[in-house]
This record gives sequence, structure tokens and C-alpha cells, in this order.
Amino acid sequence: MEEEKKLARNNRINIRKQKRPKVCSDKNELDDVNIDGDVAEINDATEDEDDYEEAELPNDELKNRCLQKLENLLKGCGRTLYDFPTMPTPVFNEEKVDNTNRLICEELRYNRCSLSKEHEQLLVKLTSEQKLVYDRIIKSVNEDKGGFFFLYGHGGTGKTFIWRTLSSAIRCKGDIVLTVASSGIASLLLLGGRTSHSRFAIPLNATEDSTCNIKQGTPLSKLIVKTKLIIWDEAPMMHRYCFEALDRTLRDILRFKDASNLDRLFGGKTVVLGGDFRQILPVIPKGTRQDIVNVTLNSSYLWNHCQVLKLTKNIRLERNQVDSHLNDLRQFSDWILAIGDGMIGNSVDGIDKVHIPDDLIINNCDDPICRLWKVHIRIF
Repeated sequence: MEEEKKLARNNRINIRKQKRPKVCSDKNELDDVNIDGDVAEINDATEDEDDYEEAELPNDELKNRCLQKLENLLKGCGRTLYDFPTMPTPVFNEEKVDNTNRLICEELRYNRCSLSKEHEQLLVKLTSEQKLVYDRIIKSVNEDKGGFFFLYGHGGTGKTFIWRTLSSAIRCKGDIVLTVASSGIASLLLLGGRTSHSRFAIPLNATEDSTCNIKQGTPLSKLIVKTKLIIWDEAPMMHRYCFEALDRTLRDILRFKDASNLDRLFGGKTVVLGGDFRQILPVIPKGTRQDIVNVTLNSSYLWNHCQVLKLTKNIRLERNQVDSHLNDLRQFSDWILAIGDGMIGNSVDGIDKVHIPDDLIINNCDDPICRLWKVHIRIF
């Protein structure tokens, strides 16, 4: 009985040996059987060609390839080996930099065909005033000699429309535009928008000598090197030290590409700021009027090199001609602009006072906020 069991088991093993695919090694055929009598699985040798190739590499090259794979895994989680100062970092050849840099890949992920069509549609809608601004900035980008612009215009003049047109014009060619804003809400209006602090790692409490937390060789520094245009919306509400920190950082990063960039504004990059100085200025806790003026952008050394471009036509009103409240909206807009220009109001004991029209004041109401909300809903 025992001999019959052994014979049956040997027959099963022989059948399995005949059915399995044979893979030959350099010396003998691999026909090992595991303890349970099952045939050991043999992997196709062609699947591990890279492993055999790497086995012949020197230790330094093997270490570098291992670090490259670790770097790719970390980038999939939104991190990088550069985040860990004590860890060694891989060396990529120049051809691999763009493919392995997550930040660059994100900025090149746009659909170039749809952006090209969008650019054509936006371009024909530009007013003559907007077209002059567009041509001035695009010329600076195409010449690649750098430039510093400030687009000045009150609400409704189409600053965001120009940002969209500029971004689509450059991205449809496969180039990179970095769009940032001083606040999170404003950044939502920009395609691919981020806050300036998030994108450029600007210190929260910037000082006169501050620089951005961007190191040479990091993915962010390589992204900046490849950037064609930087758009910064709602700039007047930021402390001038933030712009100066970015200027010093870009000069330091880009000087390795061209030594002359160390002496060029923003390292030779084209930078466009936008906003309205009539709106919110930098907030200085317990600061006087003089303190606030001293920290604004136009008090910086950068302002002397800035080319100011202006938009004056309120596009929102012109495109809303069928609105029955058009005249009221135009009068309110003119009234707001006159206050910002200092043409309305008088000074009493050093304090400027502006008379608010009666139709803009909510009287005899227990809950003014609720009343204001209801009026807002009824209008829009």
C-alpha cells in the first residue's frame, strides 16, 4: 500500500514537470520541486534584464539609480529627497530633469490645442487699450530679456481677462507661466493659480534682508529657470519686502544659468504685477499712515525700474448695456473712484471724512447684515 502511494506521487510530479515551461540557465535546467510537490515558478529571464544590467554597474552608479527610484516614489507622494537634509540626493542627466520634476510636469500638463483655440477667442475680444498692454508684455516675453511691469486698473477694467489671454498665449506653445495672487480668493480666478507665499516660499514675516526658501538644484528652482512669465495679481496688498525677497532669490538662482543675471531685475525674468492702489494696502498692526505708505510696493527700490501700464475703461459696465440699473452702477463706480483719487471728502482734524449718500445707508433695521444680504440677492 505504501509503495503504491509513492508511485502515484512520482507520476504526478513527472506530469507536472512535462507541463511546465522550461527555462534554461547557463549550466543546468532548473527543475526543482518544492516541498509540497509543486513546481517552483520560474520567471522569464527577459523581465529582469535591467536587474542583470545593473548587477554589472559600479557601486556608485547602483546607489545613484536606487536614489532616483526613491526620488520618483517620493514625488508621487508630493515629497522629495531634498526635503530631508541628511539624505543623499540622486544625480539626473540633463535630459531626465524635465521628466522627473513633478512641478514642471504639472505646469506642462495643459491641453495645448484647447489653449490655442481659447487664445484666439480671447485675443479678438481685447479692447484697443487691453491690446496695447498685451503686446507690450508678449514682446518682452518673446525677446527673453526680462522686464518688470505693473498693470494698474480699478475693478472691472479687465485685468483678469488679460491674465487669461497672456497665460493661454504662452502655455499653448509649451512654455511655462506661473500665476500667483496675494490672497487665496484672488488665486482662484487664475488658471493654475497659487498664493505667492505658497509658490515662492516667501517668509511669513519678511524683513529687509529676507530671501525665499528656495535652494539651488531643487525642483522649484528648476521650475523657475524654465518659467517664461510670472503674473502676480493683487500685488498692492503685499509688503514690499516680499517682492524684494523674490528679486534677490531669482537673481541668485538664475546667476548659475547666466552670470549677468545677478545684476538684472528678478534675474532677467519677465514679471507682471497687477492691482489697484485704491483698494486694500498692506496691513501694519498699530501702524500709522506713514508706516503703511513706507511698506507699499511703490516705496520699494524696485518701483524705479517698473513700467506702469494702465487700464481705464470699465468693461463690466460696457458689456451690461441692457441692465436697467446701468446708470446707477456707473454713478456708483465713478463715486468710488473719486473717493480713491481724493476728490470727494474733506479733512477734519487730520481725519478724512466722506459723506455717504442716503440711498446707500440702511436705516431702522434690527439686523443690518441680514437686510444687506437680502438687497444683494434682489439685485443680482
